[in-house]
Amino acid sequence: MAQVGAPAVGELLADRYRLDEHINDDSTGRQVWRGTDVLLARPVTVVLRTPGGPEAEEMLHAAVAASRVNHAHIVGVYDAVDEGDRAYVVREWVEGRSLRDIVIHSPLDPRHAIAVTLAVAEAVTAVHATGVAHGNVHAGTVLLSDDDRVVLSDPRADAAATQTGDVRAIGATLYCALTGMWPKEVPGPAILPDAARDESGGLLAPATALPGVPGYLDRLTTELLDPAEPPPSAAELVEELSRLEGTEGTDALEFVAGADDDETLTEHPAKPVGRRFAYGIAGMLVAALVALLVITSLLPDDTSSGQDPGNTAQESEAPEVSAQQIKLTGTQVRLVDPKGDGDENDGVELTVDGKAKTGWETNEYHNRSNFGNLKEGMGLLIDLGEKREVTQVIVNLGSIGVELSLRAGNDASDDAAIISDFKTIGPMQVNDKASVRFQPDVGSSYQYLMVWLTDLPQIENGYYQAAVQEIQVYAN
Repeated sequence: MAQVGAPAVGELLADRYRLDEHINDDSTGRQVWRGTDVLLARPVTVVLRTPGGPEAEEMLHAAVAASRVNHAHIVGVYDAVDEGDRAYVVREWVEGRSLRDIVIHSPLDPRHAIAVTLAVAEAVTAVHATGVAHGNVHAGTVLLSDDDRVVLSDPRADAAATQTGDVRAIGATLYCALTGMWPKEVPGPAILPDAARDESGGLLAPATALPGVPGYLDRLTTELLDPAEPPPSAAELVEELSRLEGTEGTDALEFVAGADDDETLTEHPAKPVGRRFAYGIAGMLVAALVALLVITSLLPDDTSSGQDPGNTAQESEAPEVSAQQIKLTGTQVRLVDPKGDGDENDGVELTVDGKAKTGWETNEYHNRSNFGNLKEGMGLLIDLGEKREVTQVIVNLGSIGVELSLRAGNDASDDAAIISDFKTIGPMQVNDKASVRFQPDVGSSYQYLMVWLTDLPQIENGYYQAAVQEIQVYAN
């Protein structure tokens, strides 16, 4: 058997829980494992922390509190053990994906966003009924299972957790479900792009950030995230979301995860409306805020690195990665276009200004491929200032059908050499959504990144053009 504190595949904990596969580590020192309860012959999740003792008290306390809540939308907790040198929590294994891993490819439509948020709010309401807060509600701890469930996992009931904070986090979860972005004012998964901002840096309403969000959800989400507005209770939010779900005109919601036709989530029968609010739109929004925050408190402490350990939602139960977004300025980006005449340089600095509505456009070309067959490509070069281990690059585009890749290097003194010598660290993609994510292999560091464009989409006048709105870089 492996030494205490150094878990290994096949090790048996408490003479019962076999460790089968290491899923990931998190920044708090925990390891997430897929395991097997050999006595009951069922899969389990094992969250292991080294050492145990006082340093594991928060994790064990949260697990004990969660074990007292038996609810369809909460991940079941089976056991919590402190061995001194290490401690671990054993809980239900959920096969599926996190909300975070779904919306990073495509936001949910309004009906699905309501259904998922309602499930989270119901879970948070159950937690609040025991007198505690969840403290860890976000898109990474909302799990969408393969057996048609929406569940919250991994509460973090520390002294800073509040029921109000839970409701705010539910609002952020709804915002994320509708837009695919996370408002960083609320603690959550760093792997998601920050919510769109206006010129003053304020949070854009969902319908402004992504046209097509219905007005009633736009108002509700905005109110829930407004620190000047007192939030409703989680139970009130559940009631209002139930009413909104009932107005969607369907008896069941078929959840489509991303672009894959075979990834479906559970049906959610429309809930009865129950008592109607008597205080108008403002009251409705307040109630929605409370419920959303409640949902947030039930979510697991997931700050995982975004790696895909197979099609399981357990990855989402690990805390956030240490990678942070690099704050870039306009002086750190320039156009690489050796065959150009410089007339396409204008606006490149807008690709890193943090504003969703500004950006850079190429000229208009007669043909799609290779910029009208005039050149093999064109790149936006970003100087990180020093070598950094880049974990993720998100490129937000103003059009669908752009062909692009990510390249990197450490010498940018000559544009022709950049094109020929830079290494491709993000394979060529053609975007069918507004955002493209590149995740380079970890372990290599670069000072320069280049978003390399080759083929262009057709625009309304029949010409071909690409637009880049924002580039976000995350690195260790």
